[in-house]
Amino acid sequence: MQSLWMLAAAALFSLVAAFVKLAIDAHSAWEILFWRNAVGLAVLLPMALRRMGGLRALVVTPHWRGHLARNASGTTAVLLWFATTAHLPLATALTLNYTSSLFLAALLVGGAWRAGRRGPGRRMLAALLIGFAGIVCVLRPTLAPEQWLWGAAGLASGLLGAGALLSLRTLGQLGEPSTRTVFYFSLSGAAAGAAGMLAFGAHWPDARHLGYLLAVGGLALVAQLALTHAYGRGKPLLAATLGYSTIVFGSGWGWLVWGDVTPAQAWIGIGLIAGAGAWATLLTAQATADPAAAARR
Repeated sequence: MQSLWMLAAAALFSLVAAFVKLAIDAHSAWEILFWRNAVGLAVLLPMALRRMGGLRALVVTPHWRGHLARNASGTTAVLLWFATTAHLPLATALTLNYTSSLFLAALLVGGAWRAGRRGPGRRMLAALLIGFAGIVCVLRPTLAPEQWLWGAAGLASGLLGAGALLSLRTLGQLGEPSTRTVFYFSLSGAAAGAAGMLAFGAHWPDARHLGYLLAVGGLALVAQLALTHAYGRGKPLLAATLGYSTIVFGSGWGWLVWGDVTPAQAWIGIGLIAGAGAWATLLTAQATADPAAAARR
């Protein structure tokens, strides 16, 4: 059952990406960011208020610095990913966004070194090298010279997404309720999108693009719920590995709608990134559970 939930989440997230690409021909990344979070916030706020027992319980937190760090990195990552999706093939944009697990492992390794703890074993270093070799394989055959800036933006999205995951883990360790964390992230995204619209301009969508924008917000919310079920009903490693099927679904939408064909070398790179990401996730989980054993790897 966990596999079905994760595959459903992956398919839905790929549809979110497809609707972002459809909407961004007429609307900026700021506008899509606003709609994506405003729709989710409208649905989640009544549920959050009921679960937390009122507005004060929902908004008052002693961990506001953690929320600021998580929301700044996470919101910027989403914004960069939306912009990247406008300029790159859908599968490529999704792949670059999914490098966050590799960057997360690299950040954890760097943190261990800075803290003076024993460095990672050969397996973790091998996983990171394989993953970053996969990134090269994806970028080389798929990007024209004028697209390299957007490739860098996609990688920045993955890096910032890893930073958001670290902040999210810290908030969880501090005992911050997930309902409050999700509320503040949605509120941050809607506020950032509104600020960007005020600064750079916006316009009311026509009927077709309104449908695209509502689909981005609605499908993202349902996908997040499916993802929560997947991670809550089985092994996190299986869920994380199946999450990479989003790229496969995205490649299918890219071919059907825009005629994008993913080169063979890029598929090799996607396989390397997915395998290395799953391996790094496993090693990170083992290190968390048993630091002494992790030091021997």
